Amino acid sequence: MALFLVLVVSLCISCCRVGGYVSDIIVHQVDNDFDCVDMYKQPTLQHPLLKNHKIQLNPTFTRNTVQRRSSSFINKVIGGCPIGKVPIYKKRVRHQNIINASSKLQTEDFHQDYEHYNSDHFATLDTTQSTTFHGASAIIGLYNLSLQGNQFSLSSIRIESGPPTEINIIQIGVGVHPKLYGDSQLRITALWTVDSYYKTRCYNYECQGFVQVNQNKSYTLGNVISPSNSIGSTEKYALGVKIKQDPSTGHWWLFLDRDEIQVGYWPKELFNHLSIGASLIRFGGETYAPPNIDNPSMGSGRLPQEGFKNSSFMGRLEIIDSKYSEISVNPEHMKKYSDANSNCYDLLYHGYEGVVYRQAFLYGGPGGLSGQCDI
Repeated sequence: MALFLVLVVSLCISCCRVGGYVSDIIVHQVDNDFDCVDMYKQPTLQHPLLKNHKIQLNPTFTRNTVQRRSSSFINKVIGGCPIGKVPIYKKRVRHQNIINASSKLQTEDFHQDYEHYNSDHFATLDTTQSTTFHGASAIIGLYNLSLQGNQFSLSSIRIESGPPTEINIIQIGVGVHPKLYGDSQLRITALWTVDSYYKTRCYNYECQGFVQVNQNKSYTLGNVISPSNSIGSTEKYALGVKIKQDPSTGHWWLFLDRDEIQVGYWPKELFNHLSIGASLIRFGGETYAPPNIDNPSMGSGRLPQEGFKNSSFMGRLEIIDSKYSEISVNPEHMKKYSDANSNCYDLLYHGYEGVVYRQAFLYGGPGGLSGQCDI
């Protein structure tokens, strides 16, 4: 997987401005916990709403660009599935048969940990315009965190649409989730819901929904990301993430890396509100801990006031507007959202940060003892 390598040549800690340049590195981080399955028999197609779904092999808006780059890259990278098959992450930790539960969107024993969102915390940069969005993109700084048990930490792009009790949400980014993965490694993590996460919280391939079309195991939900950043280093690694709605089919496509390699998509049929676009885009971090358990770290585990060398970042923030144009976010149309004590988590946004990061912000924090992060 080709990640961004950012080399910082100037830094102003007081205002968190950064400069530098970006070059590619090639990373072949392939987890062995994948099955190669027939593309047209992948478990997601068992979803009742996808009974008559016809797989879209390529988005209509990139037939002459991303498709060509993706295909040539796949043929050269070790770890791909045979022609006609795609990699699906095997869940070994909780239920071997979870992927075959076609009648459920989410297993009850796992969802109850997140009942009513009581213990989630956010530090995000949100859009404020009353308009329709068709996607977003960013580069996300990569940091390993030490979490355990039911703790969860995610850095992501989040798109939303719908009334409070039935918000449709898709999130994609990098996360650490010991209960989901069985370890504390940083992994490509996606989740979605059609009911504000009240009853459904669907991770990766845990329930039918995401259609995988890329045959390369490096570009698979649940895969480990490496290398990651070190606190205090001026060399920073980041993963490029984009989610974009196809104007012809309405499906939400996922792209990863600097070359925007197409991975797959969430079909339009899954959603009753996102099917026509998103009303809100959120960039940033989210954490979860059960009651009476300490709040985990977010981002790099350091507050944004510690500057770029120590804090995590998201840069090159773009939205895809109502006309499907990809444009940098406008600071006048963005606002910070944080629901936690600023000693636990925070976010600092100063707008344009130079040609490397463009619109960017620093965010994260160490978390804290149970109850101390609530405000």
